[in-house]
Amino acid sequence: MELNRLSFNPRKRSAYETFDLTVLLVKQHAVALVSLYLMMAVPVFLIVSFLVNWGIGGFVVWWLKPVFERPLLDYMSKAVFNQPVNIMSSLKSLKQLKIADMLAHLTVFRLSPNRAFLAPVEQLERLSGERKTKRKRVLFASTKPKQTLWMLFCVHFEFIILMGISALTIALVPHSFSAQEAMYQLFEAPVWVEIAFNFIYIISISLVAPLFVTGGFLAYLHRRVELEGWDIELAFKNIRTRLAGVVSAVTLFILTTFTLQPSTSYADQIDKQAVKEQVTALYNEPNVIETETTWVPNIEAKDSSSESDWSWLIDVFTAIGEVFGIFVWVLVGLLVIWLVYYLMQKRGFFANLSLPERTKVNEEPVIPTLFAEIKSKDLPTDLIAAAKQCFEQGEHRLALAYLLHHALSWAQQQHDVRLNRSMTERECKRAIDARVPNQGQAIFARLFSAWVTVAWGHKTPDIDFIELTEQVTTMTAKTKEQAHEA
Repeated sequence: MELNRLSFNPRKRSAYETFDLTVLLVKQHAVALVSLYLMMAVPVFLIVSFLVNWGIGGFVVWWLKPVFERPLLDYMSKAVFNQPVNIMSSLKSLKQLKIADMLAHLTVFRLSPNRAFLAPVEQLERLSGERKTKRKRVLFASTKPKQTLWMLFCVHFEFIILMGISALTIALVPHSFSAQEAMYQLFEAPVWVEIAFNFIYIISISLVAPLFVTGGFLAYLHRRVELEGWDIELAFKNIRTRLAGVVSAVTLFILTTFTLQPSTSYADQIDKQAVKEQVTALYNEPNVIETETTWVPNIEAKDSSSESDWSWLIDVFTAIGEVFGIFVWVLVGLLVIWLVYYLMQKRGFFANLSLPERTKVNEEPVIPTLFAEIKSKDLPTDLIAAAKQCFEQGEHRLALAYLLHHALSWAQQQHDVRLNRSMTERECKRAIDARVPNQGQAIFARLFSAWVTVAWGHKTPDIDFIELTEQVTTMTAKTKEQAHEA
């Protein structure tokens, strides 16, 4: 390891200084790191989504985060030491990962905040078994890398980016699309909404993953600086480089001087026994060294034949603990098997989830936002009479709005037509055609055609409004009479 090629000064830093340095290094390699992460996450997301569904694809990308972080670690481990870096070579580092280590990180240590801090032990130092355990214990000894705090920061930052991009996307959607309605009907949203949300999520994690990985790696490097004294070693190397010529001359001069000195020593011989007696006498002086007597309990193993030997009870509890631990892991394994089976059968957590209160039993009809003139609190009791009165007064738009509201309410109550506030005229017509009989479809076609002419074309509709009103009244009355007779 060539310490003189480090891209930063290897001095002792606090955890917060390390995180500041992380931001600076990530800014230098942001494009390469984000591209590297997207090259792994996007293909996996598309493959799983086409094979299962889009929701499971997003879940798999989240679950495989520990695997996707390893090429980022390989890239930064070379960039920090100013070595040639290549995205493809970093991707090839996935072949060198040990399956057992990755399975552990995908199961037991999946939510561990220290995975970025300890990943270099497995990937860069290539330790395993007892040596890996001891190395991790040494790294954690008397140190606070604050990886939990760093993980919480990255999670919140990822959530902020996700919500920010989502809000920006909704803000760019036309005004007829209601964001509140879309969030309420999350499980009934169109497929393109789910796909867009998952892609936004992948972009969010690809922007934050380089920060998380680099922060853990730099915390690992600064822990090694403390343990191995990299700063001291590098300082001595720099001194040696600067003073190489001077030290050589001084050394030659000293060696020459001592070579010319006589070999006979005229120093007085030291009486070792006398020195030992003086040191012993000095230690025995009461005022020279302070001594203090303390009581320490004598905890020694008693005779095995003693009646108070309870070691068998300790063995019993140990056996019970081991059996209980095995039982817990068996339960965890059964839970994982059941979860996989459930996902394969149901094709996702939310595949069959529905909102029965809104889809089957609608207490109040839904008014799409295209009828901006109508407020729920201002609805007249008799919509047909109100529509006729408004048409006679020349308020064609409000008259058609009342008539459409009456017809749409009837369609929702009698034919279970599912409408929401964000629907446009075309979407409403498509939902009605799927439920209402052919005669009713023709009436709704005339209604929507007249509405588009008035609302969007700002023209007087070329229709017989009285005849259209009678058709709507007849259509809704027949159904009510049939329901009453039944």
